[in-house]
Amino acid sequence: MTTPGRIEDVRAVVRRIPPGNVSTYGEIAKVVGVGARYVGWVMSKGADLPWWRVVNSTGRAHTSAAHDHWDAERIPHNGDRVLLAECGLDAEDLRGVGKHAHKRKDT
Repeated sequence: MTTPGRIEDVRAVVRRIPPGNVSTYGEIAKVVGVGARYVGWVMSKGADLPWWRVVNSTGRAHTSAAHDHWDAERIPHNGDRVLLAECGLDAEDLRGVGKHAHKRKDT
């Protein structure tokens, strides 16, 4: 269901991903209660979002333009894939962002 409330929910979760961390479409979807493709659709409409912090389940961004952002934020990656074990936030982490420390210890 495409509703303004759900769109803003996705946008709010994405905005809460701290610099130096990423999350996947699927983990964001779990928090909001929508499908991963819906998150992708919302992301495609929101140029003002930190899109480089949202990757697919294998750690890849939709464009290689993300690499410069990853380097600037010191997001660990191996070529075109973010090292999710080091900086990926799951749904539980995303629900706690703002209440707890960042996942990455060096940020």
